[in-house]
Amino acid sequence: MSPLRKMKVEIAELAKNPMGLLMEAVHTAAYSGALANPLYAHESALDRLNGELLEEFMTENFTVARMVLAASGVEHEELLQVAEPLTSDLPNVPRQVEPKSQYTGGDFLQHTGGDFLQHTGGEATHFALAFEVPGWNNEKEAVIATVLQMLMGGGGSFSAGGPGKGMHSWL
Repeated sequence: MSPLRKMKVEIAELAKNPMGLLMEAVHTAAYSGALANPLYAHESALDRLNGELLEEFMTENFTVARMVLAASGVEHEELLQVAEPLTSDLPNVPRQVEPKSQYTGGDFLQHTGGDFLQHTGGEATHFALAFEVPGWNNEKEAVIATVLQMLMGGGGSFSAGGPGKGMHSWL
């Protein structure tokens, strides 16, 4: 199987993840702008995926301006000596202005039908309830929101144990 075909299979498998699709639906319903863009490729887009399109994507996005290099316990000059040769062949274009997103709120409903039941081995309803927390950078409001989130059954973006380690309620 070609590497491109393997990637298409992996992306198609991700689309069968109910929690991943649920988080994507929350963003789609809650925001307008960049945060509303899907993280998973739709199956119709996979059919158009080819080597030329991937190369174009890499050229536009794998640039020095979009890269973050983090290190601990190393001197800055030593880090530069290691990093500069590794990034010398990457395009060095100016960083683009990041698109804005606006919280709008909303809802999203999707009936998955029989396909979903085949993948999970049973019938289940998945839902998420999300709120905008304007004071997330305010410690008191962040603590209140985090406690409320844990009392309601966890969540994917912030919880005890760090991002993605949320508890989920089986109500």
